Amino acid sequence: MIKRLRAFWAGRIYVVGRGKNPAAFLNEILRDGIELFNTQRSETGIKAQVGLTDFRRMRRAARVSHTRIRVVSRYGWPFILARWWRRKGLLAGLFLIAGTILLLSQMILLVSVSGNKNISAQHILDQAAQGGLKAWVWQRDVDLNEVADDLKNEMPDAAWIGIQRQGVRVVIRIVEKVRPQIPAAAGDLVAVKDGLIQDIMVIQGVLLVHEGETIQKGRTLIVRDWNNVAKGFIRGRVWYSAEADVLEQEDKMEESGRSAEGWGIKIAARVIMVTMPQSPFSDVREEEQRYLGWQWRNWRFPVEVIHIQYFERQVVHWERTAEEAQKAAETQARAEVYAKLEAGAKVVEEKVKILNGVAGARKVRIEVETYEDLAVYADA
Repeated sequence: MIKRLRAFWAGRIYVVGRGKNPAAFLNEILRDGIELFNTQRSETGIKAQVGLTDFRRMRRAARVSHTRIRVVSRYGWPFILARWWRRKGLLAGLFLIAGTILLLSQMILLVSVSGNKNISAQHILDQAAQGGLKAWVWQRDVDLNEVADDLKNEMPDAAWIGIQRQGVRVVIRIVEKVRPQIPAAAGDLVAVKDGLIQDIMVIQGVLLVHEGETIQKGRTLIVRDWNNVAKGFIRGRVWYSAEADVLEQEDKMEESGRSAEGWGIKIAARVIMVTMPQSPFSDVREEEQRYLGWQWRNWRFPVEVIHIQYFERQVVHWERTAEEAQKAAETQARAEVYAKLEAGAKVVEEKVKILNGVAGARKVRIEVETYEDLAVYADA
């Protein structure tokens, strides 16, 4: 490896010597102390490599031995430098571009804001500019931690502000404070759903219902007193139900577990599939994912990468006993009814009822009784 580097740095020339007496030529080369590399004998003479400094010294040996020397190729740094030196304008342009890039890499060229919702991005940029953070300034002249502290002091609605430098771009990341919101027109408390009232607690306002009363969705429960917002809690029982029937014998379309995938590109409205242009299955479910191209500010690279997955579907024949069909119907009905429950609802009782269905099927009804909040603000 070191020998190759030395050869590249010093430069070598590939030559072919043609003459009637190659031995005499080699004797004269050795007499002059010239070193040859990778010497080979050919039909008309010899092939060899010689260093750049020794090439000019070969003239005497070639003249004495009546050998004609032809240069086949040149290799090494001196020849590369000479080639570029003849193109001074291009070389100067490359140095100018490299210098400009190096100079610009030490500056801040773009400042952006992320994470803001209620605070204006322009207001954040203006405040950052007052602290010295703006485009076309030297990076070493801006203390990002100090600018972040100044922004926190100037923006009480910000819970956290961090500034990150990404090359010549600086991103101001902000997390706004989450404040409790009361509806603008909040006043009366109304029933959010049908139910039976069990517990009442009035903090502020006039109560219009009583315990043990059945209410319907939308009914006013507590009205505000003068200019005060109605406050209180009303909890009670709510009933949910769902039905499901399952055949003892049926054909269902289900996924077989086999899948395939294809990759392609989208240019404007045209899609070109590179792999798997068509689904290998007769009946499939497709899932498509798109990977957007490179984006800078408002400009986006017009090429997208598309990944499509094909999941094979096939008809499966199911045969169940009466008990299996009933359990399957019960599972479906239970999943449906519990999907209706809201977070925080406490299940008090669950009932399973077997209903009369069509021949060869089992029908089940699930009834769930819960204990939950019934009152919300009318305009919430």
